[in-house]
Amino acid sequence: MSRPTTPAYTVRRQGYNSSLSASATASTSRTGTPAPRNPVISLDEWESKAHLSDEQLSSIGAVKNRYADRPLPAKFGGQSTRPSTPAQSLTGPQSPNPALKDSLSSNTASRLSSSIPDPLHPSSITTPQQFLDHFTALTLSTEHEQDSLYRDHLAEISGLRENCELLIELLKGGEEEVQEMEKCLSYVEERSESLRGACEDLLEEQTHLLTHTSQLAHRLTFFTFLETATKMLNNPGNALVLNPDFLPMVKRLDECIGYLSDHRDFRDSEIYLLRYQQCMTRSMTLIKLYFVGTIRSIGQEVGKRLTDQSLSETATQALIYTKFTSLSTSLRPLLSELEQRVSTNPDELAPLLSECNAAYVSTRRNLMGGRVHEEIGRMKPNGSDLVDLTRAGCGYLKTTCMDEFLLYKHFFLSGEAQLYGFLESLCDYLYDHLRPRILHEPSLQVLCGVCTVLQALMVQDIPDEDEDDGLVFHSPAASPGSPYYGNGDDYFSSKPRLYHTGSSRSISHQSSRRRASSLTGNGSPRSRAGSFAGSPGASTVHLPPPPRKKTRRPLRRLHIEVLLRMVLQDAQTRLVFRAQALLSAEVEYYAPKESDLDYPDRLKSGNKLVPRQTTVSLNADDEDDTAVFELPSLEVQNSWYPSLKSTLWVLSCLYTFVDSAVFDDLAQEALIACRKSLASASDLLLAKQGKEKSMDSKLFLVRHLLILKEMTAALDLGKTRRREWSGVGDFLRSLLDNASSLLGYQRGSVAKSAAYAPDARTDIDRSLKSACEDLISILSVRSTFPLQGFIGQCSSYLARAASSTTSTRTDLSAQAFAKPEKVKEVHEEFKKISVKAVEDWKRELRLYLLDKETVAVLMPPALNSIVDTYRQFHDLIRAEYDFAVAAGVMTPSGVKSMLESTA
Repeated sequence: MSRPTTPAYTVRRQGYNSSLSASATASTSRTGTPAPRNPVISLDEWESKAHLSDEQLSSIGAVKNRYADRPLPAKFGGQSTRPSTPAQSLTGPQSPNPALKDSLSSNTASRLSSSIPDPLHPSSITTPQQFLDHFTALTLSTEHEQDSLYRDHLAEISGLRENCELLIELLKGGEEEVQEMEKCLSYVEERSESLRGACEDLLEEQTHLLTHTSQLAHRLTFFTFLETATKMLNNPGNALVLNPDFLPMVKRLDECIGYLSDHRDFRDSEIYLLRYQQCMTRSMTLIKLYFVGTIRSIGQEVGKRLTDQSLSETATQALIYTKFTSLSTSLRPLLSELEQRVSTNPDELAPLLSECNAAYVSTRRNLMGGRVHEEIGRMKPNGSDLVDLTRAGCGYLKTTCMDEFLLYKHFFLSGEAQLYGFLESLCDYLYDHLRPRILHEPSLQVLCGVCTVLQALMVQDIPDEDEDDGLVFHSPAASPGSPYYGNGDDYFSSKPRLYHTGSSRSISHQSSRRRASSLTGNGSPRSRAGSFAGSPGASTVHLPPPPRKKTRRPLRRLHIEVLLRMVLQDAQTRLVFRAQALLSAEVEYYAPKESDLDYPDRLKSGNKLVPRQTTVSLNADDEDDTAVFELPSLEVQNSWYPSLKSTLWVLSCLYTFVDSAVFDDLAQEALIACRKSLASASDLLLAKQGKEKSMDSKLFLVRHLLILKEMTAALDLGKTRRREWSGVGDFLRSLLDNASSLLGYQRGSVAKSAAYAPDARTDIDRSLKSACEDLISILSVRSTFPLQGFIGQCSSYLARAASSTTSTRTDLSAQAFAKPEKVKEVHEEFKKISVKAVEDWKRELRLYLLDKETVAVLMPPALNSIVDTYRQFHDLIRAEYDFAVAAGVMTPSGVKSMLESTA
C-alpha cells in the first residue's frame, strides 16, 4: 500500500519591510476611519483549547527570553537631526556603528531624492501638524515593532495547525486501510481454521487406522505363532530342548496361552488355545524326556565307574556329586520352566514334574543306598555302644543328607515330599538297627544320652527364627496345598507322637531356652554326671522353634529334625516306659533297707549349717538363673532318702526330653508317690525309734518334703502355674502363718494364676504343713508339760468348786497341790525344761535342715506356741493368787525374751 508523503513543515513569516509598509499604510489612513481587521482567535481561547505540557511551556519561555530584548532596527540606530525623539530617549546612547551609518546615510539620500515626504522621518518639523504626524507615525511604528513577535508566532502556529489537520487526514486514511486489512485477515483466518480442522480430521483418521492396523497385527501374532511353534516342535530328537530358540519359544507359548485365555471372544480362540496348550504340553514333555534320559544315563555311567575298587575317595566324591553338579547347569533352566507352569496346568504338568523327581530320586538312591548301607555296617550297629552308634550314625547321615539336599537344590526348587522321602530311605539303614536296640534298652541313662545326641543334631542346624523371613519363594510344588502333598497338607505338618509341635514344651525357641537353662550353669554346657547323680553326659539343648503359620520358602534349609524324628520318638517312648517302671519300683513300691532309716546318724557326717545356695528360676526367659533340677552333688544326695533321690533324678531326665503333657502327668504321679513314700518312711522311723524320738520322724519328713518342694518349685504342674518363688523360707513362713496358704502362696509368693485345682503341689503343701505343726506341737508339749499338769489340776478343782452347792468355798492357794511354794516349784521347773527343750529342738533342726533361714522361720511359731501355754498359767496365777505370788512369776513377754535369747 502506497502512502502519500507527509507535507514538509514550512514556516511562513511576514517580512519586516512588509510590516513597515503595512504600518505606513495604516498611519497614512489614520486620519480617517480605521479599516476593519480580520477576526482572529484570542489568546485566552487559544490557551483554553491548546493545553501545553510543562516541556512545551519551558520551550516557549526560552524563545520568549531569547527574543524579548532584541535590538532596535538599524533605521532607528543613527543620529537624528532632530533634537530629541521618544525612540532615542528609550534606547539611550548607542555606540557608533559604521555599517549602520552607511545604511542611514544611503537611506537619507534616497529619502531626500524621493518626492513623497516620510512622516516617520520628516526633513523638518515646522508646524504642529508635522510634529503630530511624526509623533503618530513614530507611535505606530513602535506598536508594530512590539507586536511583530506575536504575529510571527501566530503565523507559525497556523502553519503547524494546517500540517496537523493534513496529518489527521492521512491517519484517518491509514485507519480505514488497516480496518480493511483486518477484515481480509479475519477472512483468511476463518478459511485457515477450517482447513486446519480438515487436516486434523484426516490425521486423526490416519492415526486411528494405523492403530487398528498395529493392534490387528499384534493380535494376529498370537495366532500366527502357532505355525512357528509347531514347526519347531516337529523337529526330531529330544535334544531339541538345548536349541537356543527353545526356551524363548516356550515363553512365547505361555504368552499366547495367557492372551487367548483372556480373550475367548476372539474368533477361533478356543481352537488356537487348545493347540497352544498341546504345544506347551509337548514342550514340557520334551523337557521331561530329556531330563529323565540324561539323569538315567549319567547315573548308569557313574554306577559303572563306581564298581572300580581302585577309585580313591576324592574321585568317588567327584563322580557322585561334582559330575551331577556340572550337569545341573544345562538342566536347571529347563526344570525351572516346568516347575513354574505346574500351578497353571497341574493336571497335565504335575505328573511330568513328578516323573522328573522320581527319576532323579531313583538314580540317587541306586548310587547312594549301597554306600550308606556299607558305611552303617562299618559302625558295627549290633555291638557298639548305643549312644556312640547314635552319635556316629546320625552324624554321618546328617552330612550325607546335607550333601544330597544341596545337590537336589541344583536341579529343583520344589518336590520336598520326594526329597525327604528319599532322605528318609537313606536314614532307614540306620533306623533299622537303632529301633530294636532302643526299644529293648533298659538303662535310663543310655536313653537320655540318645535323646541328647538327637536333639543336639537337630539344634546345630537351626538358624535364627527370624532369618530370611522376608525372602519367600513361592513354588507351586512346595507351597502348602500343592499337588505333591497328598491332601494339600504341608510335608512338615505331621506331628510326632510325644514331642509334638502343639505342646507347651514342644520344639520351640522359648522351651529350648528354658530347658537349656536346666542343663547349663553360667551359660556353659555341663555334663549330667555333675548335676544328675551320675546320669550320662548332656550338653546344652536349644530346641528348634515351632513352625509358624506363614508362607514358607521351599527348600530354604534342610529340616534334619524331620529325618531324626522317628528315632527321637522311639527313644522318648522308651524313656517314658522305663521312667514309669523305675518310679514304680524305686518310689511307689520301694522297700527301705535298715540303713535307709538310720536317721539322724546319716546326717552326722560333719555337715555345717550354711545359707541355702539353691534357688529356682521360674522365668523361662532368664538364662542366667540356676536351672530347673540342678541337683546338688552326690555327697549331698547320699543323705536323701532313696525314693526322693530316684524321683528327682527321673524327673530331671524326663523334663528335658519328654512332651509337657506326658511330663506333667508323670510328675504328678511321681510327686504324689514320693510324698507317700516319705510319709511311710516317717512312720517306719517312728515305729523303729519309739514315741520318745518322735521328733526325728517329723524332722525326717519335713526335711525331705522341703527338698522335694524346692527342687520341683519351677515345674508347671496342674493349674497352679507360673508362681513367683522366693525360696523355702518365705514359702514355709506363709504356710505356717495362714491356713489359707494352701490356696496360694503368700508374702511374696502370691500365685499368679487364679485357676486352681488340687494337684501334687497341694498334696505336698498339706503334708508339709501338717508335719511342721506336729513338730511344733512336740516341742510345745516337751517344754510345757510341768505347766500343763499344774493347769489341769487347777482347772479341775475350779470346775468342781464352781459346780458345788455348798456356800463355803476353799481358796485354791490353800490346796496342797496349788500352794505358793508349789507354784514357784512349777515355774522354776518350766524355765529349766523349756530352755533345754528349745536348745535341743534347735540343734535337731540344724542337723536335719542345714539352712539358717529355714531354722529361723520355724523358731517363731514354736516359741509362740510355748508362750501361749505359759500365758494360760500366768493368767491363772494372777486370777487366783495374791500379788506376792503373781509377782514372783515371769510375764509372757519375759518368757518369750528368755526363749529367744536361748534360740
